[in-house]
Amino acid sequence: MSFIERQKHGGHSYYYLVKNIRVTPTNVKKLRIFLGREIPKQVELQKHFVELEKRTMEQYQTRWLPKELVEKVDDLSASITVFRKTATNVLPKDFLVRYTYNTNAIEGNRLTLRQTALVLSDRIAPEGTRADDVIEALNAVDAWDFVKSYKRRLNKAFICKMQYEITKNTSCRIQGNYRDSEVRIAGSGHVPPKPAIVAGLLEDLFAEFYIEKKRLHPVELATMLHNKFVKIHPFTGGNGRTARLLMNWILLRNKFPPVIIEVSNKEQYYNAIEAADKGDQKPFATYLCNQLLSQYIIST
Repeated sequence: MSFIERQKHGGHSYYYLVKNIRVTPTNVKKLRIFLGREIPKQVELQKHFVELEKRTMEQYQTRWLPKELVEKVDDLSASITVFRKTATNVLPKDFLVRYTYNTNAIEGNRLTLRQTALVLSDRIAPEGTRADDVIEALNAVDAWDFVKSYKRRLNKAFICKMQYEITKNTSCRIQGNYRDSEVRIAGSGHVPPKPAIVAGLLEDLFAEFYIEKKRLHPVELATMLHNKFVKIHPFTGGNGRTARLLMNWILLRNKFPPVIIEVSNKEQYYNAIEAADKGDQKPFATYLCNQLLSQYIIST
């Protein structure tokens, strides 16, 4: 998708027609055509659009995402990268409150959005709330702070620490290690693997991640990791919240903004996961792209 970019030099504005082209899973090339100190009229601008399309090199082919969605999310990533150069925080002020509320509510936490905001701002339990619900809200912030700054390898220590931060001081039976018993997923026909093979499956997933990061678009990589992690369901509690943090860890590491899976979209989210359980990753990849675009692009 082409767009007009303005740059300021020496007190003057200069305009460029720009298109971001992903040439590898981790490399996006920006093509530019200089338009001048004013935006040309429509007829002239259209000529530049045609010229830019002719200069467009063959794009990297994604596995699950359609071209038009890839262009949009790559433009989103590029705009976020530019904004980071002039601002210390690209996230809305209420991001962490909304993220905490939604990721916990999906798993049955009873705090309202307002109560979550009160817990995070005042660190007190609103009257009539369950202790575990309040602790889970506070834990979500600790887990987020840990994950957003983690820059080392994907391994057992990382995901177990993440799950520990999410479940510490709650009624979750095993905090910071894999499950030792069979589990079921409410409302799903998928039966997670037996505990004896969980560790081996995760080691295979870590190895697959480092192979696929050289092949998949970052949104597809986040999709794959989220879905296969949930399918293994390695913990006695906190699996969904850990999977959503892992997904956002991939996005952040690849210069995309984090995404909130809203509890109001819970059914669509679960349907996409069930499709992945059956081997079809496209619905979740498309769903994730659309959530990113809807949360960070303002329609006019």
